[in-house]
Amino acid sequence: MTKFTGLLVLIFVAGLAYLALMNQGVVTLKLSATHVLELPTIALILFSIVIGALSMLFVGAVRDARRYYETWQSHRQQKKYQRIQESYSKGLDAFFATRYDEATELFNRILEEEPNNVNALLRRGDIAFNRGDMVRAKEFYLKAKDVRPQSIEALFSLEKVFTAERKWQEALRCLDNILEIDGENPRALYGKRKIYETNKNWEDLLDIQYKILKSDISAEKKQDENRKLMGYKYEVGRDHLEKGDTEKAKKVLKAVVKLDKDFISAYLALAETYISEGDVKEAEAILEEGFEETSSLVFLVRLEDFFITVGEPGRIIALYQKAIQANPNDQKLQFFLAKLYYRLEMIDYAYETITGIDTATMDYPDLHTLLGGIYERRAQHENAAEEYKKALQFETPLLIPYCCSNCSYISKEWVGRCPQCEHWNTLTLDLSGTCKL
Repeated sequence: MTKFTGLLVLIFVAGLAYLALMNQGVVTLKLSATHVLELPTIALILFSIVIGALSMLFVGAVRDARRYYETWQSHRQQKKYQRIQESYSKGLDAFFATRYDEATELFNRILEEEPNNVNALLRRGDIAFNRGDMVRAKEFYLKAKDVRPQSIEALFSLEKVFTAERKWQEALRCLDNILEIDGENPRALYGKRKIYETNKNWEDLLDIQYKILKSDISAEKKQDENRKLMGYKYEVGRDHLEKGDTEKAKKVLKAVVKLDKDFISAYLALAETYISEGDVKEAEAILEEGFEETSSLVFLVRLEDFFITVGEPGRIIALYQKAIQANPNDQKLQFFLAKLYYRLEMIDYAYETITGIDTATMDYPDLHTLLGGIYERRAQHENAAEEYKKALQFETPLLIPYCCSNCSYISKEWVGRCPQCEHWNTLTLDLSGTCKL
């Protein structure tokens, strides 16, 4: 390398000597109006070369200095980033371990170095939220949103606070902002649905439910959401009924029954709508249609009350007998017919019906209670006492309750939607005592 450099120097000197021989004249260099400098041509060439070399050296020095500064700054930023990440990681560990004081100190340390660190702001908000300090939580979440207006996490965090404060409009506004950023965000759609459901805003909820069904969800999930759609339509019908708008109620409930022949709640609500209008015959037809479609004993219980109220108990007896003829092995039907006879003071018929039940396969407390009542009416007091004793051996209540087939919730009255698991169409008569209180 040294020899090559020496060779270059020799070539450069030779070139200068050649230029000096070829350019022996003088060049006049005018510095100002009164100052003139005469230089040999070769001197001007050398001067120009020196100036150029110095310029290049200066530019190189500036470039190297800038690179050095940038590298120094990069290393400094990297160390700062590593320090912040380390504090954030430790803060998260403390946060999830509910060591909130330790987590607060670590996140505060980050905010001292970087006041606009969105993650630290959000976690400080989470700590305040978990401690029930909604004012402080909102402050941190709002600052995070100001730093990063398009942050979906910050918007969800704010929605969480507004929901906890039951400020529904503000919560909905946050969810709408999220949907403007991500039009099919499932969590935002489900959040809006939950708020509408809480406030019984069924019409707006239906629009959201349709959007959920159009979103990218699995086939299994879509099937579940379609079932919920029927439930929400039922709620719309119930809402119209409660508000006295029977025409709209009938229209919606008829549509539900048409789409889902097994939707017991919709039949019952539709029958209730006709009863509220005084159309007893149509209500009766709806209840009978519901029983034919679903074979649910709930309809027979409703029809029993209905026909006794209008003074036509013979019609419900005929319905029970028709159902038993179609299903002679269904001992539950025989039990309910016996109970109806007992209710109508037709004791001999009640006795004949209930003694035809095989207690080896159907040994329910209500059966013994009913049989005890029949014996008592027949003045067979010893037999009555024996049956009452058998009934008392059971832990289940003597009144036949309704049981949710999904979560085993017990209800003394029929409701269209289980209050516990919030599934529709799941309450059945718990004659066997499967559900426990």
